[in-house]
Amino acid sequence: MQNQDLGKDYSKYTFEDFLQDDLFVSSIKNRDTVEFWEILKNENKINWEAFCSAKYFLESQESYNDSSVSDAELSGLWGNIQMSAHTKKYKKLIYIASCSAASIVLLFMALPYIKAVFQTDDTQNIVLFAQENSNISDNENIQIILSEDNIVKIEETETNIVYDSTDIKIAQKEVSKKESAAYNQLIVPKGKRSKLTLSDGTKLVVNAGTRVIYPIEFSKKEREIYVDGEVFIDVSHNEKKPFIVKTSDMDIRVLGTRFNIMAYESDPNKQVVLAKGSVKIQKNNKADEVMLKPSEMYEYNNGQSRVAKVNVTHYISWVDGMYIFESQKLTDVALRLSRYYGVDIACSEDVKNLRCSGKMDLKDNLEEIFKGLSFSFPVEIEYYDKKYIIKKT
Repeated sequence: MQNQDLGKDYSKYTFEDFLQDDLFVSSIKNRDTVEFWEILKNENKINWEAFCSAKYFLESQESYNDSSVSDAELSGLWGNIQMSAHTKKYKKLIYIASCSAASIVLLFMALPYIKAVFQTDDTQNIVLFAQENSNISDNENIQIILSEDNIVKIEETETNIVYDSTDIKIAQKEVSKKESAAYNQLIVPKGKRSKLTLSDGTKLVVNAGTRVIYPIEFSKKEREIYVDGEVFIDVSHNEKKPFIVKTSDMDIRVLGTRFNIMAYESDPNKQVVLAKGSVKIQKNNKADEVMLKPSEMYEYNNGQSRVAKVNVTHYISWVDGMYIFESQKLTDVALRLSRYYGVDIACSEDVKNLRCSGKMDLKDNLEEIFKGLSFSFPVEIEYYDKKYIIKKT
């Protein structure tokens, strides 16, 4: 496609504008038109967040996804793209013509209502959103990304965020949900923590170095969030709407329970520890499922998985500011401390596999933690080139 076909400027388009755009609605399901939108993105002629939200909305409609596109219709589509500057912009209702028949297959309600209830029933959408919105700048402050143009930054070490029926309460500030996009992101950098209450009453304690993506309102069928990092979750019970936590490697499905999930995308070791209730775990693209009982842990590491009986307290003590570890490799202890305190900590080769057991009060400063570590184990800590090195004494 040549650049003269790209005359329309989508940079100021909103979610509603895209859904009112005939070119967008006609083209979005066709893989052959990806180049068109990518060129606009590269030339900064498109509001990419609004584009993605509208795209996900269309793709979540079952009848929309099931339709197919013929070669003749695709040729007509490219003709529409060439004439896109003449597309009528405003319509009160949106109709999508079926590609397999001439009948109308989907009727959208008035657009303000669409934005208020915008949900995705396609369980892959939140994963796609997470993948396309992973490059977040500023690694010092807690961030709540309400929309592309509305980002709240919090300098404090800990914060509390609550979603109710109309507003979002962030520390001492209230933001109307009307100012928010369909998906919100909470980004907690290393050295900080946050509490988060979702719209259904589910409570999360979010550990350092973690990203959580969630809708401002859940769909009627299920409740779905995405986690990259470590979160303790107390799920509000609703047997008609299962709660699903998606990660880069697995899905955890529950009705009402309390559990801890550690699933950093950068760490090959993933863990789910169940404190109460039951959860069902399914690896991505695999039919095998694992049911956990209370006091059990599911662990996945480099293609191998296992279920083991564990002391749950050891895995959720961080929620209360304690770190309890039993026969843990020193390198794993260092990694957790690195995330929690927001500094680089590494082990020398001669101590990284040293097995350690103990308890740390995470309310202590890092100097006190290091003193306790060197007192309890045959190690010492050096600071070199902006990194702490734990080595043998």
